[in-house]
Amino acid sequence: MKLQLDTHDLGCMIEELSDVTVSPQPEQHFQSIPILGGAAQLQRILLRTGMEINLYEGSIHEPVTLDVGVRYPHLEIGYTLSGQGFWETAGSSRGYCLAPGVSHLIYIQDSKLRFELLPVERSVHLELRVDVRYFRELLPELSRISEKPSFCRQTAGSPHLSLIAEQIKQCPYSGKLQRMFLEGKAYELLVHHLDAAEKVEKRVRAESKLNTGDIQCLHYAREILSRTWREPPGLLELARLVGLNDYKLKLGFKQLFGTTVFGYVRGLRMSEARKLLEQGKANVSEAAMMVGYHNISHFASLFRKTFGYNPSEIARQRSRAKDETQRHDRGGRDLLGGKAGGVR
Repeated sequence: MKLQLDTHDLGCMIEELSDVTVSPQPEQHFQSIPILGGAAQLQRILLRTGMEINLYEGSIHEPVTLDVGVRYPHLEIGYTLSGQGFWETAGSSRGYCLAPGVSHLIYIQDSKLRFELLPVERSVHLELRVDVRYFRELLPELSRISEKPSFCRQTAGSPHLSLIAEQIKQCPYSGKLQRMFLEGKAYELLVHHLDAAEKVEKRVRAESKLNTGDIQCLHYAREILSRTWREPPGLLELARLVGLNDYKLKLGFKQLFGTTVFGYVRGLRMSEARKLLEQGKANVSEAAMMVGYHNISHFASLFRKTFGYNPSEIARQRSRAKDETQRHDRGGRDLLGGKAGGVR
């Protein structure tokens, strides 16, 4: 199942995904909403204008892909309690997993976000969602992560975050006390993630000894690679284009973006290959050739290292989904045929 959404506020995505008309009353802060054809349930708790907690629970029988355009300043903290999936932002070379115990901080505006949910096990996913337009007091703290259209940071294995998620999920209160309790937990999540992001940035700057001009040159290098990943310039040529020596380019790129120049290009190629496979536009060998790999075994190994599963698994999933659809269609025709025979 593939869905494409364009959102201008927190409620847009809920309205698109829900199986019923959602029209909350001003005094109603808790909603239980069936989504994805009834395969999942969304508990939506409206804490304040522009701030809500969503708890998603469900079991899907086929992969679900959500391509979400976000047109407003959106801040999100997610925590996965169970289930498997994947997400990425437009123009990023890196994807992030949805897995038990993994939390993510996202800031996005005028860009696109892509989520993939896999039918591996029952999914339970918690989200704090904030429309930053209603929280101007957060802007000084968000200045470090809101310079670009999107910011993503992932945290895994934090016992503190696990405890907060369970406290939210098992909230013992109701009514106004529930809202007060959950709003406090929401701010606790915000403080934890924003403080961690600030500490990481300070450490990178201290260790890298990069000045403002170096950082601008490195961002320019990444932009060039994002446009030319099919035939990228060599390291020396890229260094010349952005005005750095090759040593500072290699070292600074890894320190600033968390991956090497070649790793960044590889990530872009892997993302394109995965899209080709998911859309059925190529088989594994064709996809490998289209993104610049002539050794299929090497391509498959890199793909598995990037996404955690073999590229052939995508084709098998597509085949299973197609077979399931055909069986469903045949079953429906047989049922209709049986009924028709009974009438005659």
